[in-house]
Amino acid sequence: MKKVVIIGGGIAGLTAGVYAQQNGFNTEIYEKNATSGGECTGWNRQGYHIDNCIHWLTGCRLEDELNKIWRNIGAINENTEFYREPCFYSLDMDGNTLHFWRDIEKTRKEFLALAPEDSEELNKFFDSVKYAECIKIPCKKSLAEMGFIEYMRFGMTMAQMGRVIKEYGDDTVIDLANRFKSPFVKEMMGRYFNSSYKAITLISSYSFYTSGTAAIPLGGSVGMVHRIVKRYETLGGNIHNNMSAVRINISTGKADSVTFADGSTVPCDYVICAADTSVVFNRLIDKKYMDKNLKKMYYNSKGYSVASSFNVSFGVIGESDCGIAEGSLIFPCDKFIVAGQEIDFMGVRMYDYDKALFPKEMRVIQCNILQNESDYEYWKRLYNNKEQYNAEKQRIANELKTRIIHHCPELKDRLVILDSYSPVTFNKWCGAYKGSYMSFLEQKGYNSLTAKNSIKGLSNVFLASQWLSTYGGLPMAATSGKFAVDEMVRADK
Repeated sequence: MKKVVIIGGGIAGLTAGVYAQQNGFNTEIYEKNATSGGECTGWNRQGYHIDNCIHWLTGCRLEDELNKIWRNIGAINENTEFYREPCFYSLDMDGNTLHFWRDIEKTRKEFLALAPEDSEELNKFFDSVKYAECIKIPCKKSLAEMGFIEYMRFGMTMAQMGRVIKEYGDDTVIDLANRFKSPFVKEMMGRYFNSSYKAITLISSYSFYTSGTAAIPLGGSVGMVHRIVKRYETLGGNIHNNMSAVRINISTGKADSVTFADGSTVPCDYVICAADTSVVFNRLIDKKYMDKNLKKMYYNSKGYSVASSFNVSFGVIGESDCGIAEGSLIFPCDKFIVAGQEIDFMGVRMYDYDKALFPKEMRVIQCNILQNESDYEYWKRLYNNKEQYNAEKQRIANELKTRIIHHCPELKDRLVILDSYSPVTFNKWCGAYKGSYMSFLEQKGYNSLTAKNSIKGLSNVFLASQWLSTYGGLPMAATSGKFAVDEMVRADK
């Protein structure tokens, strides 16, 4: 059996491990942290559980091609229960509430009743969400490896998206919001994502809810990772935690071994790099091997930005009502400053859907403040002075706590600050480029890109990472792990 060293035990690395074992390879996963999962993780504070990753998981319908991958790697199985939030998110403002319900016609009716002056644009928007339900994640072959005919055939399976792209392809979220007259609709459309995100991001995200492909597997992020780890180990794979790779040793266009921080060197026939690609090309191998599309994304921040976040988690004391509906809620608030940016709108998410993780007496509320590249640099500089860094995190947590209580008086004297974490946290945890939780986001006027899983000039080294495609996330991490093994199998013939 050929020996494969997989660097990184996140979703991409674990997926690669499962598929490689199934294809007859002998694999070893080396993870720099004490636990697997990468950014798909959670932790406990003061008896409460904080789930970092899964806001929703796409591919939760049996008919989804992605569902086959999730089931194959053990992420979900016949015993997995799902929670389907009633709405994508809601807005509370000036005594009115708007919802993006799973039932799109219920949503349409609600919006038209509140803003009849926007009926034409609203109907156009909700029709586009319905069209976007055809979106599919490439699961059989990477877009980067598809020939022209294959690419066209795949595109034809999503023909309805052509209408959406024609109408909104050049719009940002703020452009979309400005199509409407109603201040409530404007805020609903423009306040959930960063204003520079493409409008299609909002449309497609909501369509995952209305189509039913989005759900949350009970057990949360940690539970899903544990299921994948069990599946991988059952297939004969081995995971080595607390093993940080420092160098892939290359000779005459091939990797022959990997050296780790403890001084050990592991020989191998193949290497799959499932670490953050910025770590791969800044530490493990030379940048000259970087795919041209990956270079375009890394070296053009104007066209391909990254998104990180500052997060605060609160524990709720007591079992009585909190005044917050299920799922995610956005609302206006008194102004405050985060990383030099003025914030006058905030969002909260109630974690109470999983009785094992969030029993009624241990519910959790999370606040997620989106950050950009310059914000990351701010947090990175501040991190050099731990006293100031911790004080600033505490200040923001207190600001958020005050505003949550102001909006939900039922929570007075009932909120406990559990944890706060900045973009630097995720950079330190798993090497996340500029602390980002997702890969590059193409900006207005730029196209989506996908980099190859194979590496030109290295015959036995492959890449598995959400960073190989714009708008990464869990689906892209998993499919990338599969595609890396597909390329390795071809190379091994």
